[in-house]
Amino acid sequence: MNHLYYVGRPLDSLLPEIQADIDAMTRLHQNQTKLFTLTFLLLVKKLLGLTVEKSENQDFDTLEGIQKYAVETGNKSIRANAIMARLELSLIFQKWGDATKLLAEAGDLRSCLTGRYDMTRFTAIEVLISIQGAKDETSWLKKRTWKKKAVKSMKMIRGWVKMGNGNLVHTLHLLEAELAALQGKNEKAEENFKAAITVASRNGFIQDQAFSSEMASEYYRGRGDDYWRNYHIENAIKCYSEWGASSKLEELAARGVSG
Repeated sequence: MNHLYYVGRPLDSLLPEIQADIDAMTRLHQNQTKLFTLTFLLLVKKLLGLTVEKSENQDFDTLEGIQKYAVETGNKSIRANAIMARLELSLIFQKWGDATKLLAEAGDLRSCLTGRYDMTRFTAIEVLISIQGAKDETSWLKKRTWKKKAVKSMKMIRGWVKMGNGNLVHTLHLLEAELAALQGKNEKAEENFKAAITVASRNGFIQDQAFSSEMASEYYRGRGDDYWRNYHIENAIKCYSEWGASSKLEELAARGVSG
């Protein structure tokens, strides 16, 4: 089911299919497998701003609860899936402190993730969080550690794109933009932000178009360029709205972010 989220389907269109999948697994008593889809359901409902119904097992009402259960039962795949959903939300809601802490605690999840796209997505998230960690750190040594982590994971992404993974092209552009910005290479950063947004739009990755636009807006805000900052945040808001991420729009409004 996760691929339906990754390809940018409108969030509300996912709910009937997710629920049908959960109902089918309930009838078949596939309780462990159901947790993977339940994790996905919690992620989508969080973005839609919907209330999660209380279940008989309170541990399964939150991503943290599912992660705790996975740790207690030794299920590494479910743990990785729950952490991935939490990392995804941390990025979308720009909770970088939570993201860096969670990534440090999670370790390398690649061997525990069940799908190829999950693995590449984790690697891209790892790069973004590591770059942000390098930006936020005051310690030279810790800053260097985050940079090395980002560069190492970037090599994997570049390698996958070189081997023909077209679904990662827009993601690579965003990562190149963020890395260039960290290194003070502003022309390269701006070229790659533009490419990330354009390619994501062309290929229908509405959620990544929204996120790339928001990151570009933050970049231009830091540069003191209000015109491009406003231009990109307007595009981000438009894309988040089309995607259906109501809670993200509310979060932007609460922060006073507008076009």
